[in-house]
Amino acid sequence: MSIDLLLQSIAHSFPVREANLDGGKLSGLSLNDGVVLSSSFRNSSFARGSLSGMMFQDCDFSGASFADACFEECTFVSCRADSSDSRRARFAQSTFTSSDFGHSNFSEARFTQTTAMRCILTHTILRGATISQSAIMDCELSNIVFDGATLTNAAITQADLRSARFAGMRCDTILFSECDLSDRDLRGLMLARANLSGAKLDRTNLSGVDLSSSILAGASLIGADLSSAVAPNTLFVGADLRSATLRNANLSQCVFADARLDGCDLSGTTMGMAVFTRASAKSASFAGADMSYALMHHAKVNGSDFSGSRFLRTDFHCASTEGSLFVAQDGRALQTVPERAVAELYDASRVIPFNGAS
Repeated sequence: MSIDLLLQSIAHSFPVREANLDGGKLSGLSLNDGVVLSSSFRNSSFARGSLSGMMFQDCDFSGASFADACFEECTFVSCRADSSDSRRARFAQSTFTSSDFGHSNFSEARFTQTTAMRCILTHTILRGATISQSAIMDCELSNIVFDGATLTNAAITQADLRSARFAGMRCDTILFSECDLSDRDLRGLMLARANLSGAKLDRTNLSGVDLSSSILAGASLIGADLSSAVAPNTLFVGADLRSATLRNANLSQCVFADARLDGCDLSGTTMGMAVFTRASAKSASFAGADMSYALMHHAKVNGSDFSGSRFLRTDFHCASTEGSLFVAQDGRALQTVPERAVAELYDASRVIPFNGAS
């Protein structure tokens, strides 16, 4: 098929099937509202082209060039585009599904309201790219490069990011849900307002990182280093922080409800108004921590060290403190209120009505 026939077919809304335009020169062309199926464009050039409303399925773009091209409302399904060049390209409201972009170059590309699902992005370069209101979902991302990229209101989910590169990456309001970032050094990132729910961050270095107002609900942070982290108003609900280091971190108004902090180092932290309801923090160190107005309701802190801590209406209602060390603390804590403890055991379903009354 010639390029002219391709353009005529698209112009007349006629689906293009099994076309072979390997090495074709389509630079600067406009393709609008067309459907292309099972066609080959290996090593072709779409550089500086404009594609709008195009749908490509089972097409091969291996080695093709999309440099400086503009894509709007385009769809790629089960396509191959490995080793392709999309430097400085712009993608808006587009979708990539089950496609292969491995070893491709998207340096300085711009993505807006664009989604990649179940794609191969191994060794893909996104250096200096801008990703806004977009999502990368359940994709293969080994050795992907995000150096210098800017991610705003973006989502990366269910991805193994242990080999990803993040040097100089800037992000704001990003979702890293169920991603594996274990054993990574993330000290250079700013993760304020990030959603890391269910993420794996075991032994990850987050020391000094800004985690303000972030969500780490259900995340695994076993042995992680969050020393001197700035994390006020952060949710650690149900998180696993066993043996983690949070020394000198700002944890004011954080929520650790149902979290596991056994063996955790929380010495010197600022945790005013923090919530540890039903948390397990056995053999943890709270030495020198500011625990003003912190809630320790029903927490298990057996064998923990509270020496030198600052208490101001710190509430240990029904907390388990057997074997804990309280020495030279500043201020006094609130203890269990018996009447309240009894009321909390009330279960209406177990009440037997008097004289059979309902």
